[in-house]
Amino acid sequence: MINFIIRCFLLVVLATAFNANGQTLKSIVYDFDGLDIGQTDLPEGDYQLNDLNYSIAANPLGESDMLGDRVLQLNLNAGNGTFGRGISRFIEFDPSADVFHFYFYNPIINSADATVEVALSEDDDQSDFFSIGTDDVWVKSIVIPRNAGWQLISVPLNTLIDSNPGGNGVFDAAFTQAKGMLLFVEFNFTQNSPDNAVYYIDMIAFAEGAMPTGTTILDIPHPVLTDKCPLGAFQQKASGNQHLVPSAVEGLFPTIQKKIKYVNWFLQFAMDGSTTANVFPGNEVKTLLTNGYTPVITWEPLYTGYARLDPVQPRLSNIINGEFDTYIDAFADTLKSYNDTVIIRFMHEFEGDWYPWSITHNNQDPSNYITAFRKVVDRFRARGATKVKWMWCTNADYAPYEAYNWIVPAYPGDNYVDIIATDIYNNHFPVNSPWWMSFKYKAIESYYYLTKYFPQKTLFICEEGCRERASSENATSQTKADWLSQMDKELKADFTKVRALIFFDAITENDWRINSTSLALTSMETNIWNDDYYFESEMTAGIFNNKDESELMVYQSGNYLNFKAAKLISNENILIELFGMEGKKISSKTIKPIMNTVETKINIDGLATGNYLVRVSNNDFKRVVKAIVK
Repeated sequence: MINFIIRCFLLVVLATAFNANGQTLKSIVYDFDGLDIGQTDLPEGDYQLNDLNYSIAANPLGESDMLGDRVLQLNLNAGNGTFGRGISRFIEFDPSADVFHFYFYNPIINSADATVEVALSEDDDQSDFFSIGTDDVWVKSIVIPRNAGWQLISVPLNTLIDSNPGGNGVFDAAFTQAKGMLLFVEFNFTQNSPDNAVYYIDMIAFAEGAMPTGTTILDIPHPVLTDKCPLGAFQQKASGNQHLVPSAVEGLFPTIQKKIKYVNWFLQFAMDGSTTANVFPGNEVKTLLTNGYTPVITWEPLYTGYARLDPVQPRLSNIINGEFDTYIDAFADTLKSYNDTVIIRFMHEFEGDWYPWSITHNNQDPSNYITAFRKVVDRFRARGATKVKWMWCTNADYAPYEAYNWIVPAYPGDNYVDIIATDIYNNHFPVNSPWWMSFKYKAIESYYYLTKYFPQKTLFICEEGCRERASSENATSQTKADWLSQMDKELKADFTKVRALIFFDAITENDWRINSTSLALTSMETNIWNDDYYFESEMTAGIFNNKDESELMVYQSGNYLNFKAAKLISNENILIELFGMEGKKISSKTIKPIMNTVETKINIDGLATGNYLVRVSNNDFKRVVKAIVK
């Protein structure tokens, strides 16, 4: 018999998520979301061989949260055929734990099972090209039966067989120790009958363990509330006017007592066309702090008026050798004068090649970046500027994709970093690339490395942007509004450790604005602004009409967990769900309140001692009660 001793409290949080232990998505090969129906030229290096052709198609079994509404259709004619992607990416593999996953639909109308050989090639000779004489090819043959639905195919890396004697015989693709890239992923099909076959494939990915899913394989992981992900924004404002950002952003939405938390802006060392470092924060910082906002100053060793990589621009050596000591000290003194905490995002996106402080343009040596970062932090501390939190911010895109450019060896250390962050853009880099990519596709590798290697640190998305569809693109494809809706779901399912979402609300290479169209703004309002998960206030909208008088009781009696909620605002039907802490739904029921009160029982016979969550929701709200089982 389970003895429940429960302290109940309301968490006005919407759907963060957790994944079961051992289920961590780490890299996506393709997910096909947002691509055009009929598209045959896929992002980043697809190819076909022999009697197979393919194109983007509507999901023949309907849209799902996991697969979306677009998949890849494979038409195999009589004979053999290959679909592949040339990846050429460093991925930190652990063959003892990692699994290769893909979703496959072999319709009943096909005449036979599908026979496919999965092939992964790694760059053992570190030439960045496949060579049959020097690189391994790891394979496994799979028979996939005909089925009325999608099948999740999972291939543990330790079950692959080395089919090419030319390599070193060890599956060791990784950034670390210059082990080489993963060069390609291939699906080699063999036709088992004289009839042509049509297959469908989607969500080709690597995970640390099982594929993170929800109740079914087509559901993304269950959203369960654990913390908040407050919003922030950057807007293009004249220097000193950054305190106007909150009212401008909040004014886009209906008048509700909701506030963004973070305001991000950029300060360069010099902004007057000179090469003299003379820029400091101003009264805008004090105004923001007074009104309850947290400033995020993106501080760039850069001179405006010159090209970013002009030789006149500062390099890391200039910071290290002391040329900016006086300026850094004065900047610290300015920050010391404020009465609350300011976040400094210093030398962000260092693994790109577009800034003078990048690893690429500083002898390709991450130790130079670390030394410069630490020196600035140390000088701030020596000046007594202790109300500063230091943000170390990466970008989701490496440029160039080289082993020296991995983010992990460039980490300044726990004593020098308070917040880790990444920047995520749909079609931000390269600027002229036409490809449309899902939030999950763009963000997952950066998120994986940050959370795996630095789990002790708070994680932000410090810049987020999605472009609008170009007029030349297929009008039936996913819109920015759709992308934002999908991002909301994915953020709360696969990115549960993100603790801030800061929008890049501006026009640069693309229109990244929150209100770039009315549809984009409506999507933001529906999926983000109306979701209490993105706000720290605990009672911005309530299930109870008076938080001080609300009544919520959960207690165990016999084999039942008794639940009672009183003083509800309405008598609309309420869904009550019981979850384990790993995210698995245990039971659920829908109850209609009587006299604004709900009373029900949940059968707990056979449940183990531990922590559980009870989620209460309808169309207008979601609340979670934490049950501590002792």
